[in-house]
Amino acid sequence: MTDGRPVPDRPDRVPRWARWTRWTLLSQPRAWLAAALVLVPMACTNHLADDLVEVTAARRLQVVTADTAQVLLDQANVSLPSRVDSEPGAGLRHISFDIPLDRYMAAPLPVEPGQRRPPGRALLFSQAIEGMDVYLNGVWVAGLPRTNQAARYRWNRPLVVPLARRLLRTDGPNTVVVELSSYEARTLLPPMYVGSVASANLAFEMTAFIGSSMANASNLLCLLAGLFLLGAGWVSRGEGRAFAFAGALTTVWAVMFSLVLTPYMPVAWQPVREWLQYACLGGVAILLTLFVFAFIGERMPTVARRALFAAAMSVPLIYPVANLSMRGWIAQYWLPLLMLFYVYATGRLALHAVRTRRRPAFLLLALNILTQVFALHDHNVVAQLFALPVPGQGWSLAHLLASPVLLSHLTLPLLLLVMGQSLLEQMRSHVERIRQSNEVLSSTLAQRERELQVSYQRQRDMENEAAAQSERDRIYRELHDGIGSKLVTTLFSVREREITPPQLEQRLLDALKDLRETISETQPRETRPIQDILFGYASGMDEALSGDQFHVEIDIADGHEVVLLGDEARSLLRIVEETVANTVKHAGATRLRLSMAVDGRNVLRLCIDDNGRLGPQQPLGPDGVPRGLMAALQPAAHILSGGQGLAGMRRRAQQMGARYRFVRTRHGAHTRVHLPLGPRAPHWPRFTDPEGGADASVAQAPPTETRDDSYRSQSVLAESSTS
Repeated sequence: MTDGRPVPDRPDRVPRWARWTRWTLLSQPRAWLAAALVLVPMACTNHLADDLVEVTAARRLQVVTADTAQVLLDQANVSLPSRVDSEPGAGLRHISFDIPLDRYMAAPLPVEPGQRRPPGRALLFSQAIEGMDVYLNGVWVAGLPRTNQAARYRWNRPLVVPLARRLLRTDGPNTVVVELSSYEARTLLPPMYVGSVASANLAFEMTAFIGSSMANASNLLCLLAGLFLLGAGWVSRGEGRAFAFAGALTTVWAVMFSLVLTPYMPVAWQPVREWLQYACLGGVAILLTLFVFAFIGERMPTVARRALFAAAMSVPLIYPVANLSMRGWIAQYWLPLLMLFYVYATGRLALHAVRTRRRPAFLLLALNILTQVFALHDHNVVAQLFALPVPGQGWSLAHLLASPVLLSHLTLPLLLLVMGQSLLEQMRSHVERIRQSNEVLSSTLAQRERELQVSYQRQRDMENEAAAQSERDRIYRELHDGIGSKLVTTLFSVREREITPPQLEQRLLDALKDLRETISETQPRETRPIQDILFGYASGMDEALSGDQFHVEIDIADGHEVVLLGDEARSLLRIVEETVANTVKHAGATRLRLSMAVDGRNVLRLCIDDNGRLGPQQPLGPDGVPRGLMAALQPAAHILSGGQGLAGMRRRAQQMGARYRFVRTRHGAHTRVHLPLGPRAPHWPRFTDPEGGADASVAQAPPTETRDDSYRSQSVLAESSTS
């Protein structure tokens, strides 16, 4: 905060103009490079040839018609360079004039050290546009083919005429006679120079390089680059309007300059050539203006666009029927009229460059200004509106501005550089957007990977929990159906005092063995036939339970030995043990019968029957057994109650692919298990009711839905010898 008093200057405060200058000079190497490209050639070529003297006067200028030899113009003295005007429509004209050389050869030429004699002299014509013949003291010394009745020549190149010493007179006047021919009503007598042969050849090479060699190379470059830009504009239609206009512009420009620089053309084709030049010039004016508007992203106003098209296309339409005076007006004033539209587009470009501060916009603005300057120069070369004298002695690149040399072709490569800069900037923006999109995509992928990692961890935890729960369920079923059943029968035997201590010890050892197998990670696989397994269990059960009040019957049919693969033998044995335990705990039966057989359909049939009584007043528990019969073995029932009962046995049967059925009648309980051992029959055999009834009131499990109904791969029928 200040109180209104001026703040004293601080050492670290730098004026804005100084900061801008320092930023421009130090942080912009391109500015230094551009300045070097402009200033160094100008400094190096300021005086390329100091001993060249410009010819300023000629004598006896005559213009004569080729058909009638009529003298159209006869002038005693004429200054050079000069414009010769004659009557329009006179046809082919012959033009001749004399140049006195003695006044330009009076000053001696510098002699380099070691040079034996003074250097020779030469006469340099800056442009021999329509060809010429040059005579020194009446002897032809040089020339280019001249325009005649059959062909029109436009060379657009300089000409060097050596002045041979043997033709020069030491005691008399030396005169050069120049003869040329033209169909034009206005002919230019170009600037001429006299000097040493070396200096004349140097100026000749520089002029030919810029006006001819570079022009041809520029035309070829513009043609190829124009096709490339047209392709770029076609590919990127939305953003490529500027590239499309630039491609069309450079292509038409190359065609126009090719027509202008073509040295030979039959006279009969000349009207077509001129019409094509005007058509191309109108197309260049349209495309150049529309290109500028497309570059700045604006649309040219409708009125201005219609006026531009009308002005550009009017001359190609009226030129074939225009008279000579109209064609002369077109040659002088049509191009400046078209330049007005280009100046308008350049003004809009300047506003756009100031507003956006984009480097390509400023480069294109500078290029437009240079294009307008060169276009006006080339128009002045063709129309010869006014002369451009260059003061000073000698010859330099500045003299090219006064010579009738076309320079507009120098701006088109610069236009390609601007479009290349714009294309690179556009590509850089695309790359930046792609980089940003890749960063967003990478962060999104990282987030998705983290989410997937969390989801995977949760899924793994759930799977581990499900596996642990499944293992707990398995251990519970094994404890309940296997060890629990053994403990129930053992408790029953102890209660009835029908077991000896060695038998009790063996029973407990068997229970411990089953407990170790249950909690072991690797369950032992049963390889004994199911007949041996059931018979061994039934024998032990008979020994433990049979007595005065309980009797066990065993009926294991002989036949093929059956080996059940996997855990099916264990599951079938657990069903038998659980059924026997339920009978001992709840039924109050005095007889238990266990039978097994394999019928002709390869179906293992297991039957367990008892004669327990079921009163009509006894309700059923949640596992399908009478609640009143739980008092038969109250201590054991209290300890081992809470099992899954029928549901657990039914689930075991489903896992094996078997059918399970449990029926309670007044005469006892009946358990049936049917297990297919091979390809399943189309229809399962119906269960037979123990009392001869139908199969309607069964409590059975449907065929499993987790196995193939056509073949059980975990059961085999062992083809061993009959026991």
